[in-house]
Amino acid sequence: MAEGEKTEPQYFEKFAALLKAKAVRVVRVDPIGLGKDPLTVVLDADKRRKKERRDGDAFDQVWCVVDVDEHASLERACIEAGRLDIKIAISSPCFEIWLLWHFEERTAWVDAATLARELKKRGFSGKNMPTDFPYANYATAINRANKCEQVRIKHAPPNPSSSVASLISALVTAYTESGNP
Repeated sequence: MAEGEKTEPQYFEKFAALLKAKAVRVVRVDPIGLGKDPLTVVLDADKRRKKERRDGDAFDQVWCVVDVDEHASLERACIEAGRLDIKIAISSPCFEIWLLWHFEERTAWVDAATLARELKKRGFSGKNMPTDFPYANYATAINRANKCEQVRIKHAPPNPSSSVASLISALVTAYTESGNP
């Protein structure tokens, strides 16, 4: 589940396709963009997980992808995610920092408007991913994310930061453990 309705689902659909091209075993990734506040995203993810369990096709992991932005519900979303055993990937200031790290290193404070300008230079059109986005640079993006200040308080991560790196690592691990390179 993602807070964003366009960029996040587009990224995870294409990233999953990149991994599946290398995989024999199918690992299902269902990116759903809600365009809602973090708490609503977490609660909706829990509803969808319960439905999957009832239908006999339970998810191994459930992740929510949210931004820091100025959401009053972020702290409560983190608490609920922990209570419900849902993992949460938070980006500060927003998901676009994760995307920029596919192109360049950025460890200094940045705002969403600057990120939008930087990504526009790289072919982004508003919230739409460019067709030539370098998804394969995910390992570099993970390394760049790891160079930033580490999160001390989950619901108040430093700027810039993104725990999307943990989600990507979990996806790569799921494919690798299934016997794929």
